Order: sequence, then structure tokens, then C-alpha cells
Amino acid sequence: MPRFLVRPEDILGDGFALVGSEARHAALVLRKKPGDTIDLFDGKDLSYRGKIRSVSEDRVEGIILEKQQEKNSAACELTLYQALIKGPKWDWLVEKACEIGVYRLVPLITSRTIIKPSRDSALDRWKRIAVAASKQCGRNNVMEIVPPTPFTVAISRLPKTGIALIPWEKEEKLTIRAALSSHPASSVSAGIFIGPEGGWENQEVELAKRDGVIPVTLGPTLLRAETAGLVASTLVLAELGTDL
Repeated sequence: MPRFLVRPEDILGDGFALVGSEARHAALVLRKKPGDTIDLFDGKDLSYRGKIRSVSEDRVEGIILEKQQEKNSAACELTLYQALIKGPKWDWLVEKACEIGVYRLVPLITSRTIIKPSRDSALDRWKRIAVAASKQCGRNNVMEIVPPTPFTVAISRLPKTGIALIPWEKEEKLTIRAALSSHPASSVSAGIFIGPEGGWENQEVELAKRDGVIPVTLGPTLLRAETAGLVASTLVLAELGTDL
């Protein structure tokens, strides 16, 4: 059954309203009509089963039949700091990062980053991809995506709690499991930094280390940037207790 994103402010008592693109999708694309039952989620942590009462092009209203709390949220908030990559690979990564449970995605601009989008339309598209991924995978919250951020700025904004890791081909011993097991604070929040297709500059890794970011290895093979981001995120989430 298709799922629809309903804003928390559009849940009023035992009623709901779909507006904008969600209403148009229900009314014009899926041809929903009064009496139909639909699944809803609020993009935070709640999901609903609702019954439609009225339908128009720009507004669908109904009643709430059932409410459920988020069951599949991650044990901690994982932020993926991923250097931007070209073309459809980035859109694919946004979708898959949302599906596996990444809480926040920070597009990074590094020394070797080739693509540097400045248009708001790119960010809007990424957010639409995240919403669609949440609908598809059954996730009740939507992965947060922030505007592209310079690497140095991202490092300076790291939270004081939790742990941050940076996979690096020159680190050959310390694994993600070992790094997490020695830092109990990782149960609160975690961050993972993934470099661009050309790899990290040495000075970038040194800067990260000075701010407490821990270099780790992802194994003996050299992974593509988009693969590395998903592999590292999955390993972190698995170690921290998320059901994958």
C-alpha cells in the first residue's frame, strides 16, 4: 500500500489532511476516493492508518484509524559526511543511505571534490529522494540533508558527544568495530567521513585527527566513494545495535 507523508501540523485530533504534492499524488495519480484506507507517516517517528473522507486536487482529508510509534529507528543518530560525487551516483547514495537508517547526510566539499552544486534545486531534489526512500522502505522519519558544506566547516561543527570516524586507505589496522568498542560515547551519536573519488588529502586527515576524528580501515580492497559510504554506515549501525 502506498504511504503518504503528512506534516505533524496537519494531524488534528483524530483527523488528518494531505496537502500540496502529497494530495495531488493521492487524488490525481492514484485516484484515491472517499472511503479508501491509506498509510501515513509524519517524517518524525509516527505512522498512521487513515480513512479518506474528502478528496480534491490540493487537499485530501480523513480520519485516523490507528497510530503507531516508530519501531525501526537506529540505536544512535548516525551522520554520514560524504564527499559529493558526480551524476546519478549521488542520487543513488541518498536513496540507499536513507534506506539503511542514516539519520543525517552532510554533503562535503573537499580539496578533491569535483562537483560543487550551489543551486537550492539540488538540495530540494535530494530531499525529495529521501522522502520517497522513506515511503518505500517503511521508515517513519526522513533522513535530514543539509546544504553542501566545506570539510573544514563540518569538522569544526562536530558535536561534543559521540564518536567520529574517517575511513582512510593508509590506516591498515584499526577497524570500525574496534574503534566503536573502545568509545562508549558512540551509543549517543556517531559520524562517518567519506572522502571523494580521488581520496583524502593528507592534511585533511591530519586536521580531522586533531579534532578527535579516528582513522579506520574498511578492509584490504579500495572501495568506490559511494560504496564506502554505505559499507561504513552499515558497519556502524550494525555495531551500535540497529537491526539490519
